[in-house]
This record gives sequence, structure tokens and C-alpha cells, in this order.
Amino acid sequence: METLELKVKQEDLTSWSAVRDGRDTANGGGYPAWLPPSLYDLNTASERAKVATQPLTIEAAVVVPTLNEHDNITALLQGILAADPRLHVIVVDDGSSDGTDTVVTQMADDKASPDAARIHLIERGRKMGYASAVQDGMRFALEHGAQLVLQMDADFSHDPKSLPALLQKSENYDLVIGSRYVPGGGTRNWGLDRKILSGGANTLARTLLGLPVRDCTGGFRCWRRSLIEKTNILDIKVEGYAFLFLTLDRCHHAKARIGEVPIIFADRQFGKSKMSRRIILEAMRVLFNLWRKRLWNHE
Repeated sequence: METLELKVKQEDLTSWSAVRDGRDTANGGGYPAWLPPSLYDLNTASERAKVATQPLTIEAAVVVPTLNEHDNITALLQGILAADPRLHVIVVDDGSSDGTDTVVTQMADDKASPDAARIHLIERGRKMGYASAVQDGMRFALEHGAQLVLQMDADFSHDPKSLPALLQKSENYDLVIGSRYVPGGGTRNWGLDRKILSGGANTLARTLLGLPVRDCTGGFRCWRRSLIEKTNILDIKVEGYAFLFLTLDRCHHAKARIGEVPIIFADRQFGKSKMSRRIILEAMRVLFNLWRKRLWNHE
């Protein structure tokens, strides 16, 4: 494996120290080209440099968006790191007020742990949305050479023990989805209303967009680098879980090889769900707009 290091120019650091809004005055007021867009809002040069200068040797990375997941994050990271020695974890935190970021930092700085160097934290400082969190984590992984990029939730609805199955399946597929709706998959501790909402949304997305998979709204995925780059999913501009079926739609139209492995999706035991009425409405709006656009294009 190739060791890659993202280096910060001294003039960039000097400019950042002089101007708190993060702009590189030595370069006409712009941002360094390698800096992920969501990091523009970090408050200090030292915060940006901390994210940007970590030397990594990455073959595969798991992106985990977080917002107030203090009670889950330690066990989750331990589970991910134990699943496969190739895996690095990129936690993208949206300004948690419960100390989630502190826990991750302590684990990454634990010199007694042989796995500490595989833990990485991007602190975004404020709530910026699920989609951009996944995108920023993916950018970070790709910039450091990752050939496989996985995404999963932080609340144990996605079991780290399923990671080896996704990795193995990725040997023959461009995208692998941890699926609730294939034989062997399912949910645990879901109420009837949750089952109706999730199942209905999944069926609607699959039907309207003609997607050839069973679980169109699942966020437990393993991507090949080549597919991320081919489909330009890092350019999608949505905030919430509409990102999941939009990316899948692009993959389908790019004729990607998409596979599914069964998972059991368990309801969270600790913390609060990030699902909201606004996120649901955004997903429905985006879905129907895309469907109408397809109908017009076929007329």
C-alpha cells in the first residue's frame, strides 16, 4: 500500500492565522484547492491543519457521521476496528454537545492502543446535514488513497459485525448495500409506524425510479473508489437521507454492479434519532421532482 500524506503549505497556515474566516489572502482570497468545502467554516487554522495533515495509509475507510452519539461511539469504533485490520474510521462530527468529539479524540490519541492511528476525526462545528457529512468523509478517504469507502450510522442500527460481509461482496460489485429487504435481512425493535414509513418510502423510491435493488434507502454501504469518481456523488446537493436514493439512482444509470447482503437493522438503544419531519419532506420532494423530470424526458 502507498503511504499518502496531505501537506499544508506554510503560506496557507500563515494566511489562516491572520484571517479567522479561513480565506487564503496570499492566494487572492480563495481557499486551498485540496480543502473539503465543509471545512471552510472551521474556526482556526490549527483546526484545519489538524484535519489536513494526518499521515494515513488507507486501503479501506468507514465514514461515520455523528451528532450527539456519546453513548454509542466508543463501542462502535471498537467494533469497526475489530471487524477488519484494513479499516480506518473517519468520524465526521457536526458540533456534538455531549462530548462525542472528545471521546473520538481521546481514542485517536491513545498511544497505548495499536488501533489509535486508524481513527480520524473531522470536526465541522455545527449541524450541516447527513449528506455533506458523508461526502466530506468520502473526500478525506479518497484524498488519502482509499480504494473502498464504506458508510454507516453511529447508533448501532448498522452492526459492525456485518462489515466483513460487505467487504467480501465488494470483490465482485461496485457498490454493496447492507439490505433489510433481502432473504435473511430484517429489522429489530421497530414499531408498526416505523415499518410502514420505512417500507413505504423504500417501495416508492424503488418503483418511481426503477431501481434494481431491494433496499433503496439503506445507509450501510461499501463503495468502490472508481464508482464514487464516475458518478460524481460528491457533488450532490441535498441535506438529508434523499442522498441515499439519489446516489443509488446515479449508480443504476451508470450501469454499476450493485449487490446486497442481508443485515438486521436494530433500533437504537441510546441517544435520539436524527430523523425529522423536515428531512422526510425533503426526501419526498426530491424523489417526486426526479420522477417528474424522468417522465418529461420520456415524453
